[in-house]
Amino acid sequence: MNSQLKIRMKGTFAEGQLAVFRDRVGLSRRGRLDDAWDEEFGRRELRPKEAGLVKLSLWRYADDDWMIALYYEREPLPAEESEDLRRTILDAAAQAGLTVTAQLPS
Repeated sequence: MNSQLKIRMKGTFAEGQLAVFRDRVGLSRRGRLDDAWDEEFGRRELRPKEAGLVKLSLWRYADDDWMIALYYEREPLPAEESEDLRRTILDAAAQAGLTVTAQLPS
């Protein structure tokens, strides 16, 4: 898998904000905030495997350290779609009270 976009965020999700964030970004519900071992907290397939998989995943590295990453197998998302998705993620992070600490287009 190749990385197209990574956004690192700091902060804790207030009550219900994780669900709002995932809904805004279109991620499935995964993981439990009260389980220290859970790392993946959402996933979205933007292109199926047969067409060259493109997926978005939300990961927790510590209670207040998050990363959302866009990966692809064959071809990346078109630049306009990727930029729209990036803006949506940044808006959702701001609304949830998270601070973006890094953005890494690859």
